[in-house]
Amino acid sequence: MTVPSSKSIAHREIIAAALSAVEGPAVRGESKDTLATRACLKAMMAGEPVWPCGESGSTIRFLTPIAGVMGWRGEFRCEGRLAERPHLPFEKKDRYVISGGVSSQFVSGLLMALPLASWDSEISVAGKLESSAYVELTEDVLRAAGIEFEKRGWSWKIKGGQRYRIAGGREVEGDWSQAAFFLSMGVEVDGLNLNSKQGDRAVTRLLPEFEVDASPVPDLIPALAVHAAAREGTTRFFNCGRLRIKESDRLESTAALVNGVGGEARIGGDTLVIVGRPELSGGEVRTFGDHRIAMAAAVAACRSRAPVVIDDDSVVAKSYPGFWDDFDALAPVSR
Repeated sequence: MTVPSSKSIAHREIIAAALSAVEGPAVRGESKDTLATRACLKAMMAGEPVWPCGESGSTIRFLTPIAGVMGWRGEFRCEGRLAERPHLPFEKKDRYVISGGVSSQFVSGLLMALPLASWDSEISVAGKLESSAYVELTEDVLRAAGIEFEKRGWSWKIKGGQRYRIAGGREVEGDWSQAAFFLSMGVEVDGLNLNSKQGDRAVTRLLPEFEVDASPVPDLIPALAVHAAAREGTTRFFNCGRLRIKESDRLESTAALVNGVGGEARIGGDTLVIVGRPELSGGEVRTFGDHRIAMAAAVAACRSRAPVVIDDDSVVAKSYPGFWDDFDALAPVSR
């Protein structure tokens, strides 16, 4: 199996290429989210009043501070639950303090925007930075684009008046977040960078674990939870609070998925407990409009004695439009 390009890296590379006025990156298996970033940037840079960001949190969180720094005026047009998810307004100032408990995308957005400002600035994170690996991905793309910054701990000093100069047509590496679903099925996956800074590369380490901190890897939890449901033993996922502000309340929808296919899942505060068993029964699953719940249901189908039926197979287009074709290629299935 060869998975699509990393969605996280693609967002950053698309923005860097647009700001460098060069050809955008080569993205294998382009998703709705990365297409939203392309469309939004095109509208913004053309001076259009409406900026379509679909359901993509990365798109709106990265481009809001860039629009503020550049003085662009317009309206982000959101779909699905995106407008309900946390957002931070952009203010023009020289020091920014961001809570480490909110999305790391706010930090990445500022890191990408502030080199373009006419003033020097500083960003600091208060408390533990959640999903810090995503910020390191941003730093790598900035370095490739010739952007300079000073970093000490989780603080950055950024000179204003810089220009992006990334090479055009760069190829984006494979996506560990998407690979996690096939790895949970026991499928061999190629096209991945074993030295990648993608935080979800941790899936290879976490698959055998029975105690998992969800805070750095929220996108892995649906796949890991189904994997845990179909093996002997009890698995505990803790620090799951940020799962509640994804495309669905992913803590509730993951538990509903596991219970819906004959597994045993229970929630206590921000902890998800899965009591495993040798085999799942199969059953009906509601996706709640969440692409990762739909793909996790496919993992469940591989571990169930009867079919798994989902209410909407189209939701995977948000991140992995070719998922069902790739899944079908592994073995005959009925959908």
